[in-house]
Amino acid sequence: MRRLIIPLLIILLSYLSAVIFVNRALLFSTFDQSYWKNKYEQSQWKLPLSIRTIGDDGLYLFEGYRLIHGSDPTSSNAEMPPLGKYAIGLSIKMFGNGYIYGFLVTISLVVATYALAKILLKETVLALFVTVLLATDPLITNHYTLTMMDALQGLLFVLFFIFVFTIQTIRQSHQIWYAGFSGLILGLFSATKLPVLAPIMIASCGAYFIGTTKKVHLLIPIIIGAIIGYMLLYSQYFLHGHTLLDWIKIQKWMVSFYLHSNLTPTWGSAISVLFTGMYQNIYSRIWLPASEWSPVWGILMFTSCTTLIARVRSRIPNRQNDVLLATLFAVILLYTCIPFWTRYFVVILPILYIVGMNTFLTQLPNRAKIGIFSLFLTINIGASMHVLFQSPEATAQQYIYNAEHLVFADLYEDTTNAFKKSTSRQAFEQFGFTILSQGEIEFIDITPKTTLHDKWASVQYLDVTATYFTRRLGSFTLPMRIPFVREDGRWRIPWDWSLLMPELASSSALVTTVNEAKRGSIIDTDKKPLAMDIEGSMIWITPGLTDTLKEETLLTLLEKLFNGRIPKVAIHQRFIGNTFPSIAIPLGVVPYDTTNTYLRTLSTFPGITFTKALARNYHLSDVVTVGTVGNTTYPECCSYLYTTTAYTGTSGIEQTQNNTLKGINGGTLQLINKQGAIIKEYINVTKQDGKNVQL
Repeated sequence: MRRLIIPLLIILLSYLSAVIFVNRALLFSTFDQSYWKNKYEQSQWKLPLSIRTIGDDGLYLFEGYRLIHGSDPTSSNAEMPPLGKYAIGLSIKMFGNGYIYGFLVTISLVVATYALAKILLKETVLALFVTVLLATDPLITNHYTLTMMDALQGLLFVLFFIFVFTIQTIRQSHQIWYAGFSGLILGLFSATKLPVLAPIMIASCGAYFIGTTKKVHLLIPIIIGAIIGYMLLYSQYFLHGHTLLDWIKIQKWMVSFYLHSNLTPTWGSAISVLFTGMYQNIYSRIWLPASEWSPVWGILMFTSCTTLIARVRSRIPNRQNDVLLATLFAVILLYTCIPFWTRYFVVILPILYIVGMNTFLTQLPNRAKIGIFSLFLTINIGASMHVLFQSPEATAQQYIYNAEHLVFADLYEDTTNAFKKSTSRQAFEQFGFTILSQGEIEFIDITPKTTLHDKWASVQYLDVTATYFTRRLGSFTLPMRIPFVREDGRWRIPWDWSLLMPELASSSALVTTVNEAKRGSIIDTDKKPLAMDIEGSMIWITPGLTDTLKEETLLTLLEKLFNGRIPKVAIHQRFIGNTFPSIAIPLGVVPYDTTNTYLRTLSTFPGITFTKALARNYHLSDVVTVGTVGNTTYPECCSYLYTTTAYTGTSGIEQTQNNTLKGINGGTLQLINKQGAIIKEYINVTKQDGKNVQL
């Protein structure tokens, strides 16, 4: 069997080389501090209504950068202990790349698994069997470039048991210090994620000491070491002037955060994913296939169950194996009772492979061992192909989302390197937002007509239908074909501006002309108008000119002006989220001219401007329900851009008589070249005023 050591190492190193090659776009990239800072500040963590969300991996990437530069670890994302974020930050500081953290930590987990397997299985080849299978597992493969906490927690989990199992092999005079170091690892484990597994680890450790050394008192230095290890990670917190009482309050808040979250347990999801690869999504509650699942999990879980039954019946002690078995089942039982993601299994996957393979590797002849290993290796590598080599579908879905919501900063991330060399991010965003402003385009609805499931073709095309919704002239629809190319193992878009709008180029511009129509009036029996369009004002704000010190006062005044129709949080989202500093943003229409007291006060704030616009004005009636109008043309979260083309009646007479009252703005939307010649006319409509309704 020893002759297999070199081939096994070759398989392991070859697979890791393949992982590096496939993920070279991430592993050899440079951390862009300005991009991630901007993405974080415009994410749901800072703007509750943000359309530009950031995932946990992106959040930890930016938090790591922030913490390694001396920030308070509790000033944001305080519900997550800081160790992993510090490790990511250290990776950024040392290599200029946060993704290397994921690779180094996951490799360390694989190496630590070998050490633990060697302790239990005794033989180098058997330990390498387990190590190679773990390294090629699809869930582990997915973590080689992830900036998440699970692999780090798994590494510390395995290290803890390595040190606990070797305490009795060292001199008695050193055992207390060794136990203290084991506790330090437990403390670091607890400072990685919410330490819900720590009680299980302490209980397992105590059971092991009772069954072997009888030195239960060693739990004392372990617990002391755990407290020290946990608190060490908050050194920066105390350096910022916080007290021990403040720290205790933070810990209490962390527990409260998770206890009072809206997430409910996904009962049995952990068991299901082990055997079937199906898990229940925490948010949607829909059962979905786990892309990182391997059928080997179910087989190993079955053998672990049979081993557990055999161990219960056996009178021959095998303390280390028994402790790992008990720990494995205790953690899985816990996972079945909490909101569960498949990636949580990274922590116990090494134990599952060690315990599950133990039956095959210790009770079968050598040829059978090699056969079982070869079968499992083939299954794992086959399952990992879905992780390593993906179709452009995910990139296409991200493109659709970014283009629909006009998120140019994130759209730029998926463009090719050649395009990025020719166009800076700032220039890309500026031109994109300028075109939107010129065309008054508020939203784009993109409907794919094809799918991209081919993993191997280097160039693929997504056919879509794009509908562009303008503020005052309605919508228009165009077909488009979006190319995707594989570059450095990652799917990217060879961008040109015709992919945002056909025939658009960096030298062209949009011209909008509007002949604004009126919505018909609702007139009471006494000839009094209950609802009518009047001359009002559109309020604009230029984000880069605002005074942040006066922001709260400005938001309060705007909320009053819009009569609470747009809350402050929505107004803030409108001009802070996904905007360009120098381009004015329309907030909404109010039924006042600039002589109004509120508007005169508002005009004293920097960055505020006004243009004339028709506004809907109402008079209360005790006899009839006049109703309201709303934007039913495109989703309007955080503004009130009233115009008769986009707004229709949503209640009362406004709704029942909408066909009569409805008006249509006239005007054109044209694409011109730099000489001013018309390239294409997207919209050309004739003005049509709505008709009055006499009650």
